[in-house]
Amino acid sequence: LLSDAEALVRWFHPELGMQSPAVFIPLFEKNGFITRLDQYVWEQVCRLMRQWDREGLEPVNVSINVSRADIYNVNLADTLLELVNRYGITPKRLHLEITESVYTENPDELIQTVTKLRENGFVVEMDDFGSGYSSLNLIQSIPVDTLKIDKVFFKDKTMELDRLKAVVGGIIRMSHSLSMVTVAEGVEYREQVEMLKQEGCDYIQG
Repeated sequence: LLSDAEALVRWFHPELGMQSPAVFIPLFEKNGFITRLDQYVWEQVCRLMRQWDREGLEPVNVSINVSRADIYNVNLADTLLELVNRYGITPKRLHLEITESVYTENPDELIQTVTKLRENGFVVEMDDFGSGYSSLNLIQSIPVDTLKIDKVFFKDKTMELDRLKAVVGGIIRMSHSLSMVTVAEGVEYREQVEMLKQEGCDYIQG
């Protein structure tokens, strides 16, 4: 059952073929192009959502990535509000993904930014949860709506299911106790799907 969607960017290089974000995003972060790329993706998503609305399709929430370069931009909330207003999209339909590693850099400033975004109606998601080491220290103080459990937990089909259940189930219960929605990323195996259902995971993303 389709619930929401996530906008992902790929680079189709004329000579090298399809390039993963792992290849070009670090480069764009260094040369400053990442902000232009972010804003391009955000606008394309809003344009597509408006098109779907005009075609009478059932509304779908779409998650977009916000890079570390943009999350500390004092005008971020205003920029996103102007964008959704221009395309007639309610802010709650645009989910903002901020990778876990960003939360460790300047937590006080980030709390202010995330709070302002949520006050303006945007849904904020912590992406790649569990891939770093500071998550548990920050999760109690940073006000996010959704916790996205990193795909690293699910990439190995041979991992003992009981051990996976113990770890992931603990994350799910913790997030629910903090009134957060949980999303498991990168799930491709039926056994993992069934386990996540049993543990009460809200959404599963392939």
